[in-house]
Amino acid sequence: MLRILLTGFALFFVTEFFGQGLRVQVLGDSAQPVEFAGIAWLGTKNAAQTDEKGLAFIGWPDSFPARLVVLHTEFVTDTILLTDSLKKSLTVRMNNVKTLGQVNITEKKDGNFISYSPIKTEIITPKELTKMACCNLGESFETNASVDITYKDAVTGSKEIQILGLSGAYTLLLTENAPLLSGLSQTYGLNSVPGNQINAIHIVKGPGTVIFGHEAMAGMVNVDLKDPMNTKSLFVNAYLDDDLRKELNIDKKWKLNDQLSTIFMIHADHSDKEEDLNNDGFMDMPMLQSVSLASKWKYLSKQGTISQNTIRYLYEQRMGGQTGFEHGEHHHDTLGGWGQELTTNKLDFNGRIGRALKGKKEHSIGFQYSGVYHSQYGFYGLRQYEGKEVNGNLRMIYNRRWNEYNSLDAGFSYRYDDTQETFDTLTIKRRESVPGVFIENTFNKNQILAFIAGVRADLSDGKVFLTPRLSMKYSFSENFDLRANIGTGWKHSYILAENPNILASSKVILIHGDLRPQESVNTGISLVKKFKWLYRKGTFILDAYHTRFRNMVIPDYSFDFTEVHFANFNGKTWSTAIQAEFSWEVIKNLDIKLAWKFLDVQKEKDGNREELPFIARHRVLATLYYETFNRKWNASLTTQWFGKKRLPYTLFNPVPFRRPDYSDPYFKLNMQVNRIWKRHELYLGSENLLNFIQKDAIISSANPYGPYFDTSFIWGPTEGRKIYLGWRYHID
Repeated sequence: MLRILLTGFALFFVTEFFGQGLRVQVLGDSAQPVEFAGIAWLGTKNAAQTDEKGLAFIGWPDSFPARLVVLHTEFVTDTILLTDSLKKSLTVRMNNVKTLGQVNITEKKDGNFISYSPIKTEIITPKELTKMACCNLGESFETNASVDITYKDAVTGSKEIQILGLSGAYTLLLTENAPLLSGLSQTYGLNSVPGNQINAIHIVKGPGTVIFGHEAMAGMVNVDLKDPMNTKSLFVNAYLDDDLRKELNIDKKWKLNDQLSTIFMIHADHSDKEEDLNNDGFMDMPMLQSVSLASKWKYLSKQGTISQNTIRYLYEQRMGGQTGFEHGEHHHDTLGGWGQELTTNKLDFNGRIGRALKGKKEHSIGFQYSGVYHSQYGFYGLRQYEGKEVNGNLRMIYNRRWNEYNSLDAGFSYRYDDTQETFDTLTIKRRESVPGVFIENTFNKNQILAFIAGVRADLSDGKVFLTPRLSMKYSFSENFDLRANIGTGWKHSYILAENPNILASSKVILIHGDLRPQESVNTGISLVKKFKWLYRKGTFILDAYHTRFRNMVIPDYSFDFTEVHFANFNGKTWSTAIQAEFSWEVIKNLDIKLAWKFLDVQKEKDGNREELPFIARHRVLATLYYETFNRKWNASLTTQWFGKKRLPYTLFNPVPFRRPDYSDPYFKLNMQVNRIWKRHELYLGSENLLNFIQKDAIISSANPYGPYFDTSFIWGPTEGRKIYLGWRYHID
């Protein structure tokens, strides 16, 4: 079957087609459509004007490269260089700045916004990221209501993303559309992407597009790094907190010629303070030494070829465990104390290349590719750990705009993954070779009604998995959108990488039979309403998503608390997530955001229902952001309230090792103040300002080699109040 599909796609790609032109959407700084904006190819009479929705359609120029001029009486004229016709549509954000003598009239930019795509995509911009220190990707969602970041255990500092209340294993993590945070990287990968290297974060709830693969079940997070052709010539960031954690970022850009630019990025992170605020004898956070190097290149040829390539290297060593443990000197196979060490070396690359087909101005072909070599080794108490992964991905995409309203993407993908993990006496090997094909059509009529319908077929372990997905958007007006989606997803299980909390415990791991792939069906609906209230702009968003699983692989502690069992689950598992978000400019330059989220994540077997642990059914987020009129000062305040979370049952443990069935609700308060000069910026902030600390995150901490030792009962902060100071410097 797969061979027939591949042959059909190959025949499809060689068919000749005819192009139409470029669809241009012109928006102001706050994403409002700009009417009566003129667009024209520089030096030609080929011009058009936008309608009331900011839309215009203009034919292609005779040759490339070409410059597209966008002008309006209330905005600064913009000129965009296009080297090819790869883009079928273009969105232009115009800067609302007019200079009248010594007076500057400005309109502030949004920190995040919703894209116009039928697939609801929330985009976090650098403005939003700088509201907090954002030392790495795992610390970049503090002001976001859609994504939760949770610690997996109280020793190693491992984190995971949660969307729709589901584990990070069900979220597809991409770096520039490449799956570089999968496999072994799921454990500590969020720390490996420095926040100051991020240009934008795209968040999708639900499966999203079929182009990027089948593993997006709860959602997708795609991270764009800085663009060598559109970034500062030099950027420096230095960070220090009261625990003496130190970070340094240096980014240097070179423009080698008009067609080729590169940026080199270095990041260093160091923390060596042993702190135990909850007095359990264990460090609240591990000591850390980390260095990452990245080089990104971008090439635009005069013939219409675009190429972008990034190579990165990460070295990291984290050392946790009991305070006073002699890391580096104390051998792990003695009972002189309990320690944990893990050393990681990771080399990865990703790139893409594409161009318009010769003589076909609206037909393009592109290739995306990535590769990962990941090695980590260390120990958890007396038990050694070693993991190695070799991963490669290739994707070819053909795009054709075949009439005014429809655009088709089709292609094939190939994934190779060879992963081996050894923990104590347990060895788990997984070797995958997954070819696949996909096709997806986008229908968009006058920005009122839009559909994205796609399906992909993947061959894994001799079985063909079909993944259909459909997304729809209907605009009742230019300020009121309805979106709906339905789609499936599937993935294999990596039980050690996805459950690092088990490693830092005394539990015996038992696997029953061959674990089948996990499969899911997700349906969702979203309303986005923009409004004006008391002459101030605001947005109201209401989301509802339901995900139902078949064979969700869940760690089972019900047999014996000293054991953890993994098996194919034949019961029902589901997640229901409802989120309401309200943002509004209270007064000039003062923004408020309020969000409430409800999560119901349960499993049922033989009529018995049970909530999955460590998930707050209710969460509230409130943010305030103020910026002075001269843009020299800004301040942000973020408050989060987490409702109670169900905890694993410990009723049959000895009395000292029992825990309540539910955690306590708690507040978390963060704030930051920024002072900005022409090239310099100082920021001062505090995290967990209320100094809330969970006291009982480790069971049997006094006897770490006993059968009940468990570090996974973490439902709240284990670090106390943190105060930090940072400095940013740039040369345009």
